[in-house]
Amino acid sequence: MQIAADRGPVMGLIFCTVFFAAIYSLRYPVMSLVTLAGLLAVPVVIWLMMRETWLRSHGTMPFATLWTQGITAFGCGAMILAVAIYIYFKWVEPDLLINALQSQANRWDAAGTEQSAANARALRLMIDGGAIPHPSETAFQMLCLTVFTGSMLSMLLAFITRLKKVK
Repeated sequence: MQIAADRGPVMGLIFCTVFFAAIYSLRYPVMSLVTLAGLLAVPVVIWLMMRETWLRSHGTMPFATLWTQGITAFGCGAMILAVAIYIYFKWVEPDLLINALQSQANRWDAAGTEQSAANARALRLMIDGGAIPHPSETAFQMLCLTVFTGSMLSMLLAFITRLKKVK
C-alpha cells in the first residue's frame, strides 16, 4: 500500500489540474484539452502503479490487493482535490456557481419557449432560495464521487493488470 499512498499526491495533482482546467475552460476553451488530457492520464497512472506492484510481486499479488491499492491512491488524491475545491469555492471564486446558474437562466429566457422559461424560473428559485451547495458540501460530494468512480476503475484495472503473466 505504500506505493498507493506515494501516488496519492500525484493523483491529487492530476485531479486538481483537471478541476482547474475544467473551471477555466469556461473562459478559455483551449483548457478543455488540458481537462481531457488529465482525465486520460488518470487510468494510465493507476495502471502503471498496479503494473509495477504486479511485476515486483512476480505475479503473485492478489486481485483484492491491487484493487485496494487503486482505491487508496484515489482516496489520497481525492482528499487533496476536496481541499482545493473547498478553498476555490470558499475564497477564490465564491460566486462561480451562482453566476453560472444565472447565466444559464438568461440563456433559457432568451430561447423564448415555454419550457425554457420554466427552466429559467426554476434556476432563479434555486438561487433565491439558497439551494446552492456550500463549498464544503461540494468538496465532500466530489470526494465521494472520486473515490467511488476510482474504486470501479481500479477494479477493472486490477483485472486487466493480472492478465499479464510474469516470467
